[in-house]
Amino acid sequence: MVSNIFIIQWSVSAVIKKLFVSLYFGVCACSATTQKIDFDEILQCHNNAKAPGMVVRLEQSGKQIYSGAIGVANIETMKALHVDDIFQIGSVTKTFTAAAILKLSEKNKLSLQDTLGKFITDLNSEYKYLTIDSVLSHTSGLPDYLGAPAVSKVYDKYASIDQVIQSISKQPLNSKPGKKYSYSNLGYVLLGKIIEVSSGVPYDQFMLNTFFKPLNMANTFVITTGTSAGEVNGYTSSRNEPQKYLPAAESTQRQWNVDRSWIYSAGAIASTLADMSLWQNALKSGNIISKESYKLMTTSAKLNNNVSINYGYGLDIYPISGLDSVSHQGQVPGFFAWHVYFPNEDLTATAFTNIDSKHPGPALLDMIALQLNLSPKPVLDREKIKHMATRLVGSYRSPDAKILNIVFEGDTLYSQYKGENKRKIIARENNSYSYQCTENYFQLRENNGKNEIVPVYLYQGEQEALIKL
Repeated sequence: MVSNIFIIQWSVSAVIKKLFVSLYFGVCACSATTQKIDFDEILQCHNNAKAPGMVVRLEQSGKQIYSGAIGVANIETMKALHVDDIFQIGSVTKTFTAAAILKLSEKNKLSLQDTLGKFITDLNSEYKYLTIDSVLSHTSGLPDYLGAPAVSKVYDKYASIDQVIQSISKQPLNSKPGKKYSYSNLGYVLLGKIIEVSSGVPYDQFMLNTFFKPLNMANTFVITTGTSAGEVNGYTSSRNEPQKYLPAAESTQRQWNVDRSWIYSAGAIASTLADMSLWQNALKSGNIISKESYKLMTTSAKLNNNVSINYGYGLDIYPISGLDSVSHQGQVPGFFAWHVYFPNEDLTATAFTNIDSKHPGPALLDMIALQLNLSPKPVLDREKIKHMATRLVGSYRSPDAKILNIVFEGDTLYSQYKGENKRKIIARENNSYSYQCTENYFQLRENNGKNEIVPVYLYQGEQEALIKL
């Protein structure tokens, strides 16, 4: 996890590496997956009912497939989390901010080719000539202000958006506009100011009047000051003591007490699972912004050299197991969120946690994989399992030269690296296998006369094989 940062939006490649390695190699004490989809089991497999937890919702073709919650909203009182609880969604806010800019463009209040200096006069001279569209797609070259020593000394106290901009806009550009993708929370704070100037009302009021009220998103709002959005407390933990949960503001490892005024249009919205479904349904239907504007949001932006990036306007654009998806994730102190939509399958999936050191992705992706049949199904026939086991058993060398031993004991497959715990393996169709609590899997294949096992991740696809000795 990145230290000294109060909003995290990883690059796509970094997200994949962090998230899906944990999926594939994570350990869980749950039972083997059955043919019937048991979303509650998946949720329990990834979470502790007596710790900060997670809420999840899946909706497909206008029908709610699943809604569930596990864990506590308050460690002291042990109050349980509920599916209608309000969570802070962090950088998922950027999807709303991008949509607001496009709405104003539709009303001819601004053009995407307008420069920042047209709306923000007292601005770093390097920033004035950047275009709105380049800021939307993170191709402007703007730096980020997260972790800057001068900012970290003051961001525990309220500041107006003008004060925030003056504090965070002193760094030079990271690169020339259009040269590369460079995620910038600073850029989306500036977009918030542009929304205010062009609309004539504060950002939070614009979002309320333009989006939240018309869509009946009664439990969605912008946190304008402080750190709380309601009754769900946010927590953090450390690598050294992962089972010790602290209020985010009490973290000793990083400066983590951040007044939400400092993240505003980049990450200060709070919402619920149901409201996020309303939002997604409105976006895809063209009911809140035009279909043309939504297409801009969901189309990969291009650099000056015409190379496409994995980001549109306020949305990550990246395939999951070969399926088109648009998404955004967000983290603020105490909370993690991930919202993803599969347009061809018309599947919306949202997950929130009230602990910032645990990504909701592994559990949500397992549910997505099962709903969309993205992984081979488990084998239930004992004789078939025995036959598959005879082929799989043996020792394999990993790409980092570690030796993985696979054995078949008592009708059960196990794997073990030297010095590590033994782990149960589940046999799946198509010569495939997995560990418990993940829909990522590996396949047994023959290559040049040698058996090998090839890990297959939902996001990343095939990985480098382990070779049988």
